[in-house]
Amino acid sequence: MKFLDLNCQKGYQSGLGKFLQTVLKQKSYDVLILQEVTDNVLSYLNDPSYECLRAFNKEINAENELCIVYRKSFILERWGFESFAALRKDPVRGFKHPCFGLLWADLKTEAGMMRVASIHAHSGTDQKVRIEEVRRTKEVLCKQTARPTIIAGDFNAGFFHEPDEIAQAFFPEFIWETKKLEPTLDSRYSENVPHLPNRIAALLSLFNIGIHLRTDHVFLDHNLALDITPSFLILPDRISDHSPIECLIDFNKKNLGK
Repeated sequence: MKFLDLNCQKGYQSGLGKFLQTVLKQKSYDVLILQEVTDNVLSYLNDPSYECLRAFNKEINAENELCIVYRKSFILERWGFESFAALRKDPVRGFKHPCFGLLWADLKTEAGMMRVASIHAHSGTDQKVRIEEVRRTKEVLCKQTARPTIIAGDFNAGFFHEPDEIAQAFFPEFIWETKKLEPTLDSRYSENVPHLPNRIAALLSLFNIGIHLRTDHVFLDHNLALDITPSFLILPDRISDHSPIECLIDFNKKNLGK
């Protein structure tokens, strides 16, 4: 089974639409695990072979920007959403930020039941709020019926040791599978919005200097990780300030939950 994880950057890069439309038309992936999906990005995901799952965030009275796209042959049995909007006050939008949260879906596939979760943790310099969001993610998912689970998304882990601390917060229930993956964020392509990290990135980009960060990660539940070794590929397509991550999991080696 093939997955694609991508922060779509709200469609900021011009090549995103063609990329998404092509991979859906070619049926390249079974599930797309996406972040920063605005209405214009959603228009690129209209394909007769796929369904899109989003959530309305009552906390901010707006659509959340997480999205799970899955083959129509899969059956959505259950889904859930957890807002992170109010865990940190955004200096520009206050608490009304539609990006951050957790969206998960239980899908019945040909191989059996599995859970897919898309996460987007807060950006900026506040590492503590991101760790709290990871802990909340673990708590929410562990409350549900146990399923073979893949968690993927943008953890905004900007500090050097932060990915290790995120992995420790998830452990032992979920295992960090992208530990050896190269950086996926290139700040030269980040949008110039009124946040300090973005302002710095925009300034450095004038000199063609980019900060490369390991912000995008994949975790599997402990039992699944014991039996399966997934493979990962960072795609070269420049369709966001984040690089797309392709994940291949051979479920033939293990029957999924029924």
